[in-house]
Amino acid sequence: MKTLLVPVDFSTTSEETIHFAAAWSQQYEYKRVILLKTFYQNVFSDIVISAEYGAVSQDFMESHREEAMEHLETLSQKIRAAADITVEIAVSELPLLRAVMEIIHEEAPDMVMLGSDHGDSDSLISRNIIPIAKASPIRVMVVPAGFTYVPVKNALVPADFNALHALDKLNKLKASPVWAATRLMVLNVDPEEHYKHPDEQFREDEHNLHEYLKNFNHELYYRNDKDIISSIINFTATNDVQLIIALPGKHSFLYSLTHKSISDAICRSAKVPVIILK
Repeated sequence: MKTLLVPVDFSTTSEETIHFAAAWSQQYEYKRVILLKTFYQNVFSDIVISAEYGAVSQDFMESHREEAMEHLETLSQKIRAAADITVEIAVSELPLLRAVMEIIHEEAPDMVMLGSDHGDSDSLISRNIIPIAKASPIRVMVVPAGFTYVPVKNALVPADFNALHALDKLNKLKASPVWAATRLMVLNVDPEEHYKHPDEQFREDEHNLHEYLKNFNHELYYRNDKDIISSIINFTATNDVQLIIALPGKHSFLYSLTHKSISDAICRSAKVPVIILK
């Protein structure tokens, strides 16, 4: 059963992600959504930040858990109301990253969906986007705060000629017929502007790229920006793009993301959702 894993933390962004997840699941034929909430407590979790720094009572913690479970049930009902989808609630006592990895191992979801709140440190999910994106063995989608689902007519695929083999990952998307109507806008960032004076190797790379994508409706674009992240931001701002597809590997967009801060990389670039393939 095609399954989507959505960690939640009850922030405003998390609520928005639930609405997006319901629409995405319906469009892309997900049959099951797992909402994951962690109740992990570190060594400081039993301290109330107050004038007295009093200890949190067991009754308070139980009440908090009951409220959280009620909230989870409300979120699950919102998804069921929007689409004919099975919704399950998973809770964990582990830190978020470990909880996500455990659910991936036990339930075999197809994708993890995370809400990004532009660097708000109060959001547990947003603080863990980079660790989850790096550790997850399955694809990860990052949905920017405030983004409302729209059909994906055009998807931006940043690609490096040094890692064309990563384009094979797109074939997993092609397995679903709902991607047939999506046009891939393949972007190669070439600061040295080889595309203006292509040599034999460059033309061969272009040919190989088109061969990898021969089963997709696609078009190749070039930019001469010095920075990959800035290039993607600028391209997305000036073109009709509803999704960014990040390829894995050393030369990929993902590699750039994991070597930047969350606010500078994910949140600035994710004006539209980002799918990180694995």
